[in-house]
Amino acid sequence: MRRWLGLWWVLGVQTWVLATGCSPAPTSTPTPTPLPLVDPAAVLQRAVAQVLALKSVAFTLEHQIGTTMLFPGLEMSKASGVVDIPEKFSLKVEAELEFPRSYVEINIVTIGDQAYMTDFVTGQWREVPLDALPVSLGGLGRTLADIIEAVEAPQLAGAEQLRGRDAWRVTGRVRSQDLAGLVPGAAEDLEVALELWLDQGDGLLLQALITGPVLPTDVPEAVRLLVLDQFNVPVNITPPE
Repeated sequence: MRRWLGLWWVLGVQTWVLATGCSPAPTSTPTPTPLPLVDPAAVLQRAVAQVLALKSVAFTLEHQIGTTMLFPGLEMSKASGVVDIPEKFSLKVEAELEFPRSYVEINIVTIGDQAYMTDFVTGQWREVPLDALPVSLGGLGRTLADIIEAVEAPQLAGAEQLRGRDAWRVTGRVRSQDLAGLVPGAAEDLEVALELWLDQGDGLLLQALITGPVLPTDVPEAVRLLVLDQFNVPVNITPPE
């Protein structure tokens, strides 16, 4: 009996050795690379100085979710163009007419106190009052600076590559009225989430993601993306012929 017990003990030890010897070595969990100690408030303050110094810029303001009601029956999905800061801009508005359902383009040129807009039915240029424009980008540098300065509880959310640039992504929130210079007719006191991408080298604002309703007519899940490019590239904006 004692011989059998000894044999079983030896076999048990051998099995344990083989099992542990064949087990894979434990893998170590990679340690995430921590973000550098960057003060998001300082990043935003630097961006304010940069946008105030802008001479010209190309832009796109596009809905990712929802549309902007220009007036009942006409919904804007995108506006793009160039701004010669502070008093000139040229842009194209892409919109949809509810009835008869059709895609329309509206072109706008503003030079100082003079504003021109194409009729979305005939395409003919006509001079209009400044306050009749669906989008106003006069003084865009000051508008962007005011929005950046209004950001509450900024947080550094990451470091990313954006269009070949190293950028900081800063998140925060603003009130809807803080966006009135960019989105005319903004509602009062709605909380809007804001993500800003800012160049790590020169501090320029590269793009902004605006999440939440800004206008009273916006859908609750509205999302707008503002993209800025071609900083300080000379532009020539003249009255339409």
